Amino acid sequence: MAVPHPSVTGLAAGFSLVDDLNKGNVVGLIMDGNFDNAIKSISVNSQNLIKTTEGRKSLAQAVGIAAIGAWARRSFPSTKLGGSKFFFRI
Repeated sequence: MAVPHPSVTGLAAGFSLVDDLNKGNVVGLIMDGNFDNAIKSISVNSQNLIKTTEGRKSLAQAVGIAAIGAWARRSFPSTKLGGSKFFFRI
């Protein structure tokens, strides 16, 4: 049986939050040099992560995914992530 490496679960949690923070194309605004609107947009997005029900669910899911990864790392300490190996066998 192949399961994702714990480091991959941490990346998934991080990318989930980055996706929520990038609503309104924050990265595009920065690339265009529109820093004021980028700061305003990311500020609103980060507040929405805390204030809205959808945002709190997203934070809880990210914490859950990271916790699963931490549990897997502790349970399987001999696993290593290297090269193109994103999975290990149990």
